[in-house]
Amino acid sequence: MLAVTVGKAARGTVRRLGRGGGSAMPGRAALAIEPRLLAGLAAELSHGAVIVSGTNGKGTTCRMLAGMMRASGLHPVINHEGSNQPSGLASTLLARAGRSGHLPADDRSVGVFEVDEGSLPDVLPQVNPAVMVFTNIFSDQMDRYLELDYLIRRLERGLLGLPSDATLVLNADDPRLAYLGSELTNRRIWFGLEDFGHRRCGVDHTSDFPRCPRCAGELRYSSAFYAQLGHWECGACGLARPVPQVRAVKADLSGHGSSRLQVVAPGTEAVLEVPLPGLYNAYNALAAAAAATACQLPSAALTAVDQVTSGCFRMERVSVDGHEVYLAMAKNPSGFTEVLRAVLADGQPRHLMLGLNDQAGKQEADVSWIWDVDFESLRGLVPVAVLAGNRASDLAVRLKYARWTEPWGETDVTVEPDPVSALRLAVSRAPQGEPVWVVSTDLVLRQLREWLRRRGQVGKVWER
Repeated sequence: MLAVTVGKAARGTVRRLGRGGGSAMPGRAALAIEPRLLAGLAAELSHGAVIVSGTNGKGTTCRMLAGMMRASGLHPVINHEGSNQPSGLASTLLARAGRSGHLPADDRSVGVFEVDEGSLPDVLPQVNPAVMVFTNIFSDQMDRYLELDYLIRRLERGLLGLPSDATLVLNADDPRLAYLGSELTNRRIWFGLEDFGHRRCGVDHTSDFPRCPRCAGELRYSSAFYAQLGHWECGACGLARPVPQVRAVKADLSGHGSSRLQVVAPGTEAVLEVPLPGLYNAYNALAAAAAATACQLPSAALTAVDQVTSGCFRMERVSVDGHEVYLAMAKNPSGFTEVLRAVLADGQPRHLMLGLNDQAGKQEADVSWIWDVDFESLRGLVPVAVLAGNRASDLAVRLKYARWTEPWGETDVTVEPDPVSALRLAVSRAPQGEPVWVVSTDLVLRQLREWLRRRGQVGKVWER
């Protein structure tokens, strides 16, 4: 009770002082008083919890799954503010707790938590999920995780604490997940893409060429969709892509703001209208559908994905001076590439603002990853690009080498480090009524959103 009281007070103080949404500090304060707070409150969720982890797509997958749960009559508790470490989960739960220090009685409550992949070993023993979802594992935040083998080993150790009756939901198209927790006997549900119209010729430019997770042999791909995701097998030991129980047999990704999936799952087939664009969001919808299957939700609940709204910086839409502006976060090569591919999927020209920062403590100190973003294949599709952030000049050099600025690239590139000035410039240079897409790392987007909030055009992060 004391820990919850202190946490609530810290939450209110942080918000009143305008120091953020109180998504992590309250949890840290409460856990300092009662280290078992997270475990205790999580145990009071009547339908247990689902944890979603991985490099990209955690938050969006959680929002999609939460919508399916609501359509099934459940009351999901979700850390929608994106604080996905133990303190963030504790903050989410203590915000709902009463003066008694306990969650209110609710026989339909269920947790849907996105968890940072590096923090998973610390969270699993405390939350004990009924379902554990992995979206993908890409190169990301090298200043934190050093290299992927280290992260995989850390995940393997963490999964040893997974309850034996928990269900693992895994991306069959990601070879890094095929052998994860191989010694565990937990039930597995695989999801994957089987629309070969989206396969790429050869290996995708953003792939970091993972080797077989069992024998380190060379992998062969019959179809590659993006990065290392695809239909694969090892030529040395024979390990191959598992057959997915939940699969997209048809994916229409032609729209810049939405997509349509024909999904086959055990005992059902459904058409999902996903109000978010791109192949990466198709995978997010598949992950949510597979998690819903693991939770034994009614098959009709899958179509509730059409009600999902974009999270902060996940194609979040706002109007600025007569133009629709879309805010999209991209923090690693695969994410940046797939957001751009989604925006430019129909081959029509788009006006972009691209952002890059390297602020220490924001987990973006190393920006060398921009050289792995596939800018080359998108040359000629962007008439105007305004570059923002304190590393905007690095982006300009990258685009020069991608030949965006050469005569046949036809992109007018302008460097304006200040995010607000850059957005104003990008909007002013777009034709009347044409939208502008902002694709950027975290800090640039947060500065823009705070400016938009002061103008009364968006709410605070925790109000979404």
